[in-house]
Amino acid sequence: MDKKNLLLISYDFPPSTGGIARLCHEISVGMQAYYQSIKVITVTTNEVSTPYNDSQIDLIRLTPKRLYSEIEAIKKIRKIKNKKTYDVLCGVWHPEAILAYLGGMKNVYILGHGTEFLYGTSTFRKLFWLPFYAKNILVKADKVIANSNYTSRLIQSLGKRINVEPLPLAVNHNFFKPSEKLLNSRVIKFSTVSRVQQFKGHDFILETFEKLPIEIRAKVEWHIAGTGPYLKELKEKIENSPIKNQVFLHGFVSDDKLSDFYNSTDVFILATREQKLSTQIEGFGLVFLEAQSCGVPAIGTNTGGIPDAIDHNNGGWLIEQDNVGELQELLMNIVKNPELITEQSNKARERVLLDYTWDLYCEKLYSILSR
Repeated sequence: MDKKNLLLISYDFPPSTGGIARLCHEISVGMQAYYQSIKVITVTTNEVSTPYNDSQIDLIRLTPKRLYSEIEAIKKIRKIKNKKTYDVLCGVWHPEAILAYLGGMKNVYILGHGTEFLYGTSTFRKLFWLPFYAKNILVKADKVIANSNYTSRLIQSLGKRINVEPLPLAVNHNFFKPSEKLLNSRVIKFSTVSRVQQFKGHDFILETFEKLPIEIRAKVEWHIAGTGPYLKELKEKIENSPIKNQVFLHGFVSDDKLSDFYNSTDVFILATREQKLSTQIEGFGLVFLEAQSCGVPAIGTNTGGIPDAIDHNNGGWLIEQDNVGELQELLMNIVKNPELITEQSNKARERVLLDYTWDLYCEKLYSILSR
């Protein structure tokens, strides 16, 4: 049978940064092995980054002005010939999926990420946006592909008729790979990579470090990469902390430097919170996989989609949200028994190679799209 064509519609695409843009980039590259042609519809962006250039992809960029871009997208989609030969993959359900439907496409699949399916405190989202508008868009899709089991459950809660299937994310194991280093038992370096927002749990991590016994506390460093709205308050907490000389703020670390940053540390930690009436949650947590792919074991909370990114005692550890005692015990065990880091480091890299490469992701994705 002749190969079909793939149309990827995503307003998030390189040179834009962020999780959805990176995911859609990996899909556009990896799915070339399965489709005759790849067409990507996205918007023009002014973001400064490495420009995306792939001669195997028909890249269509729209005006960045909303409404105009949507009208333009519908026109371009309607002009596509032999629509039956296309599978359509939408970066998110709004507006990409509605654009696909209005453009006359069938075989429409939607990627689900997590936060876009939470109500928060918005009455509009609770009464109309999700239970009516989103539900009707999602029901029409051939399948909604969720980035985690948590996201899959969120989507399914909107309507039993929604055809949803979880497909956890993957990582570029050729870029995020271990570098040769010797573990320094004198000091254990912990790292965090994320937007600096309160729900990410930086304050909880700092509080737990501070409550470690003095002899244990003296053997840790914490390296933080990222910027965000909570950074000013975090800086103030650090300045007043007994471990202020052991906490290092690195600011924004670009994608091309992330592997080096992970590899400069021993253990990754991010303690994301799940809060009622909030739309902030870790739908999956790609940073946990990036660290593990570098052979850096990861500590995360048992919230959102993180249990899909971390398998407890198999390349990392899961703790309960805001449980100072549990994290304190884990940190003490790691500092006292640094061989645990080596053991979990090997398991982390092995786990990624076995189940979480983009080649495997695209193979599974194509299996879903071709059923």
